[in-house]
Amino acid sequence: MTLDDVQTPALILNVDALERNLARMASECAAAGIALRPHTKTHKSPWVSAKQIRLGAAGVCTAKLGEAEVMVKAGIPNVHLTTELTPSNMDRALDIAALAEVSVVADAFEMVDLLSAKARDRGLTLTVLADVNVGQNRTGVEPGEPVLQLARRILDAPALRFGGLQGYEGHCQHIRDRAERRGRAFEAYARLAETKALLTDHEIPVPVVTTAGTGTYAAAIEHGTATEVQPGSYTVVDSDYAAVQGLPFEHALFVLTTVVSNQRAGLVIIDAGHKTVSTDAGAPAVKDFPEAKYQAAGDEHGKIAGLPARRTPGDRIWLIPSHCDTTINLYNRYVLVRDDGRCLGTLTIDARGQSA
Repeated sequence: MTLDDVQTPALILNVDALERNLARMASECAAAGIALRPHTKTHKSPWVSAKQIRLGAAGVCTAKLGEAEVMVKAGIPNVHLTTELTPSNMDRALDIAALAEVSVVADAFEMVDLLSAKARDRGLTLTVLADVNVGQNRTGVEPGEPVLQLARRILDAPALRFGGLQGYEGHCQHIRDRAERRGRAFEAYARLAETKALLTDHEIPVPVVTTAGTGTYAAAIEHGTATEVQPGSYTVVDSDYAAVQGLPFEHALFVLTTVVSNQRAGLVIIDAGHKTVSTDAGAPAVKDFPEAKYQAAGDEHGKIAGLPARRTPGDRIWLIPSHCDTTINLYNRYVLVRDDGRCLGTLTIDARGQSA
C-alpha cells in the first residue's frame, strides 16, 4: 500500500512525528518528577496509549465512559475518568473497575452516595477524586470549604477511597500569549494549592492533584502544586495549538484530500467538507501553503483559495485540522505513514464515537 493507493478523504497519522511528540512530553515530565497521565480523548487509540505507558505514563485518562471501556478492554491497566458519572452509567463504570485500576471524579453528594452504595453491593472499592472548579465554570465544586465537605463525604462513604483533587483549567489552554497563559493558569493552581492546604490542615491526605493540558502542562510543572498532568493534543498538534506560543511539539495529523473540480476562477474544490474536517476551532490550515484558505462548501466538499499554482482534478492537497479531537472523531481509522512518505497501513480508531 502506498499513499497513491489511499482513497480520500483520509486521516493521516505520521508515526515518526507522533513518537517524537510522545517522547518529548514523557522526557519533560520525568525530568520534572511529575506524573504524566495523557488524555486519550484526542487520539482515541489503545495503540497510542500503550506507547505512552511504555514511555512511563502513570496511566491514561478519558473524557467519556465509553472511551474508558475501550481502553480497559484493550489492556490499559490504569484509567482515570475525568467526567462525572450519572446514575445511568455507574454500573458500567463499576464493571471496568473490576478489571483494571479505575478512578473517577465527583462534584455532588448525591452521586457520591449512590456510587458508594453500588460499589458496596459489588464488593468493590473505588477511588474518587473531588472535582474542583478552578475557573472554567463547567463542572466541579468551588474551591475551599465546599471541597472539604465533598472530601469528607467521600471519606465517610463505604466502598469509596478519596483519591485527591482534579481541577482542569480548560479556559487557559489556547491563550496565545505565553505570559498571559501562564498567569491565568497560575490563578487556577493557586485555587488548587489553597484547597489542598485546607484539606491537609484538617488531616485529610491529598495523594493526587491532577490538572493541566497541552497548553498549560509546563506552567503546572513550574507551579509545583500538581502531582500529575493530563495533556492530550500534544500527541498530534492541530493548527489551533500551533498558534499557541511556546509549545515544542510538531504536526502528526493531516487530512489527505483530492481536488475534484477547478471550474471556479481562483478556487479548487476538494472532497473534504463538514463530514471530513471539523471547523469548531476555525478552518483547517493547508499544509505547506500558509497563505491558502480553506472554506467548507457543504457536507462533502471544501473550497481552497490562494494556492500559488494551478491544481487539476486528481491532485492531492493536505490539510492540518484546526481541532484534532473533533476531526479524529469523524473517522474510524488512521492511515499510518513515516516521515519519508512510506505507508504502513491502517489503524482502527477504537474509541471513535464513544460518547457515553
